[in-house]
Amino acid sequence: MLIEIAVSVIALCCIILTTGVISVAIKARATLNEAHKLIEQVRFQTAPLVHDATQIAGDIRSIVKTLEREMPKVGDSLDALKGTAMDIREFETMLRERVERPLLDLTSIIAGLSKGLVIFWRTLVHRR
Repeated sequence: MLIEIAVSVIALCCIILTTGVISVAIKARATLNEAHKLIEQVRFQTAPLVHDATQIAGDIRSIVKTLEREMPKVGDSLDALKGTAMDIREFETMLRERVERPLLDLTSIIAGLSKGLVIFWRTLVHRR
């Protein structure tokens, strides 16, 4: 009888273990199916992303090449602008040197003439 009870307990344990293993196997299979669906979904969404990333990389490469070609032109333009600014400054200095002194002299002469005319006019008016 003891052997029959032991065999029954062992059989019950085997049934419980088998049920547990089957339950775990079913859950593992469901998880694997979900993982498979997720992998398929990622695979379908990855292709357009890779394509877009490739196009963006190509556009960036094109922009960088254009910048590399145009940078010397921009540098030359800045140098030309700097040269023009220097020329304008030199022209302003030359004009100031050539025109300022004669204008001051002319202003002094006009001021002196007007002062002289005012005095002459006052003298002429007071004599009458």
